[in-house]
Amino acid sequence: MQLLILGIVLTVVCWYFAWSHIGLVSEYSFFPLWVGYILLVNGLSEVMAGTSLLRRMRWSFLWLFIISIPMWWFFEYMNSIVQNWHYLFAHPISILHYEIQASIDFSTVVPAVLSTSILVFQLLRKRSLNTRVAIPGTTLLIAFGSAFILFWLLNLFPSETFPLVWIGPILFLEPLAYALGVRASLVHQIEQGNLTLPLSLGIGTLITGFWWECWNFYSLPKWIYTIPYVGFLKIFEMPILGYLGYPFFGLIVFSYAALILNFIAKQDLAKLFSSQS
Repeated sequence: MQLLILGIVLTVVCWYFAWSHIGLVSEYSFFPLWVGYILLVNGLSEVMAGTSLLRRMRWSFLWLFIISIPMWWFFEYMNSIVQNWHYLFAHPISILHYEIQASIDFSTVVPAVLSTSILVFQLLRKRSLNTRVAIPGTTLLIAFGSAFILFWLLNLFPSETFPLVWIGPILFLEPLAYALGVRASLVHQIEQGNLTLPLSLGIGTLITGFWWECWNFYSLPKWIYTIPYVGFLKIFEMPILGYLGYPFFGLIVFSYAALILNFIAKQDLAKLFSSQS
């Protein structure tokens, strides 16, 4: 309960700062706001499900902040190709300033997504979603090869193929994780009948995405979208069809984190997401 209260207080205070445009206080509110959200979600998970990702990982939880930084810089690189989002600042800043501040802010992405998703998983775990699905090795091989083709198409036709930004990475990561024997790979989990996991990731990331877009709306710095063909009917700055990318992004986050944590922290992300408290 203390964790939940701390998360609520930090989130509400930083939310106010983010939207108040009070100089530096607002400019640097993103990181503490999302730390507040992460604490809030983990506290809520403790209260509602008796466990949380933070409790299960303990100090290893800090790895999620570290591995989040290069992951989102990858998507920033992809955005340099498709030009789907752009940042607005209260005043001009240097490239070094931007890179440092952005890296600190990007560090909250993975822990926010996974903390929310494990709460959803715990709430859905009693549902009957345990149907085994066989995935042939040839399918994985084709998927892996397709990832390179998709990235090639992105470079050639960015305005027409921009949704592939949220599809290509999972086609690369999952066959790789499966081939390396990572037990937490989504392919392995689906073969074992754990369909609750991808569903929870989709819902959890959509919830997280809603708050990303909500808190961004009146903040400065902020981001805006220029998405070809589907830039209509916005919820906050995001076109409504853009929210369809969030569930796919959740799969990418999990697959990426499962692969990295397996080797650098000896953490089995599937075990952390298990129904055992």
